[in-house]
Amino acid sequence: MICPNKICKQEIPDDSLYCDQCGIKISRCAKCGNPGITPRCGKCGGAMVFKGIDSPAGKSAAVPSPQPSPPSPPPQQQAAPAATVIVQLESKKLFFCHSDGWNMEITDGDILGRTNGNHTGRLGSIPVISGTHAKITFENGAWYITDQKSTNKTYVGGIIAQPGVPVKLKNNDVVQLANVNFTVREA
Repeated sequence: MICPNKICKQEIPDDSLYCDQCGIKISRCAKCGNPGITPRCGKCGGAMVFKGIDSPAGKSAAVPSPQPSPPSPPPQQQAAPAATVIVQLESKKLFFCHSDGWNMEITDGDILGRTNGNHTGRLGSIPVISGTHAKITFENGAWYITDQKSTNKTYVGGIIAQPGVPVKLKNNDVVQLANVNFTVREA
């Protein structure tokens, strides 16, 4: 099946409880069995249920029941509440390398365009590139390019990127803005 996450859209096994590409939890429609990630089925409108080990429907006799908690210590010995730790995943550096030897270091949220974005110094003199051609984002540990309704299209690996639909980038992908080719390099 195809992962129901609109950003991921990777091929995964039909019986998956989680996408092994993006990690999203996959529920099934209680009526028709259609996979999805929304509260209601997009096919028949039925309620979506998750049948993994962390749901009541997915528990089996083979799963051991939790042991009772030890008694709480007296009030004077209670530990301070645990702090919530937020960890920011470090993003890899991304470069778009042109065959003429120059490159652009890309950051999350960068606009690639002739008149807009941080790279107009390099792209501004290329008339086939739209003013706002594409946007680069970093999400869930991966880089994506999204065509911004450019006149002369964006291609990844020779395939047209549909406007407004993020396409995952991988190291050594060839990205084409109109007819200008770049090789993707992660560092």
